[in-house]
Amino acid sequence: MGLATTLKKLLLGRAFTTEKGRIKLFGYMDWTLIPSRALAKNFQSIAEKLGPDYLYKLGYEAGHDAAEEMIKYMGLKPRGGWATQKAVIELLDFIGFGRTEFIVSKLKKDGQHHFILHVKDNPVVEHAKNLFGAKSMVCNWFMGVYAAHGEMEVGIKHAKVVENQCICKGAPYCEWESKWWKDE
Repeated sequence: MGLATTLKKLLLGRAFTTEKGRIKLFGYMDWTLIPSRALAKNFQSIAEKLGPDYLYKLGYEAGHDAAEEMIKYMGLKPRGGWATQKAVIELLDFIGFGRTEFIVSKLKKDGQHHFILHVKDNPVVEHAKNLFGAKSMVCNWFMGVYAAHGEMEVGIKHAKVVENQCICKGAPYCEWESKWWKDE
């Protein structure tokens, strides 16, 4: 049974609760739900005003802070490698970040890495495509989030996620890549 399935069962089994207007996971970790279309508009506005690199940095900071929370409250092992990577990807799918498929997945013990991911069914990106088309910069936030999670939970070093293809530009998926490989 995958983690996403487990989390769905937890949702139905009341692992998520509401207390005093707050959504909590396991009674500890606060969660917030935001409409995907509104989030796409917000991210695009930030990128238009302050640039796509700024949006990436915001995503990185959000991902870093979320990774710290997940490590603490979900018992994930910091720099836990492949097992933690699978748990994080399943959780990101569950919370609406889309389905992620690893096309290239190389990780050395010293943090050298080469990853290529395909991401589909991200509702924020899909709204960005409809709202902004090829001018969308929304993926920059998500790439920053994925870079931070990769560093904190998987153990990659020098993560810098770049976009090779994008749903907003007509591709069937967003293709994101991070590579720090001394031998190549």
